[in-house]
Amino acid sequence: MDTEDKQAWCDYGEETEKNFAFNRLMDIGLGGFVNPNKKQDKYSHDLFVQFPCDLKTVRTPLFKSQSMFGVDPQYAVTFNEKDGQRYSNLYPNIIVIFDILWDDCSKVINGIEYRVQPMHLTVAGFLKDIKQAIVTSGSAKINYARRVNDTQGNAKSSWVFDARFLQKIS
Repeated sequence: MDTEDKQAWCDYGEETEKNFAFNRLMDIGLGGFVNPNKKQDKYSHDLFVQFPCDLKTVRTPLFKSQSMFGVDPQYAVTFNEKDGQRYSNLYPNIIVIFDILWDDCSKVINGIEYRVQPMHLTVAGFLKDIKQAIVTSGSAKINYARRVNDTQGNAKSSWVFDARFLQKIS
């Protein structure tokens, strides 16, 4: 094809978008479709893709995360080691969404008041993004002392990381 023939390249792109949406996405276990707005605006984004997602609702700040793990409590979140292993095995393309809402912004622990600012932040990442956020945040892990002998399926440890290392959604 002539590299300067824009229409030929647009036609080729339209065909490859359809083939990708109907073939390749299914091959890699994802759902999706060509953007219906392409009929009116050929320059609109090409596809909508559906990824498996899991929601982590985060409502309790880790007030002591700075002193314990070196992570600012304003943005500190946890990710269960057990979930990470399970997702890696079952859902390699999963996106994990962390919906962080701080309404209860202070806590007294051993006579010391700890505070965070009110905040509603939603961030997300693929497993590789979460792993990178964990490493960048210092690879800190909480081992839950009260769950050592747990038989109910609770995670026994979680990674602590700074949510700002993931993609901000809101």
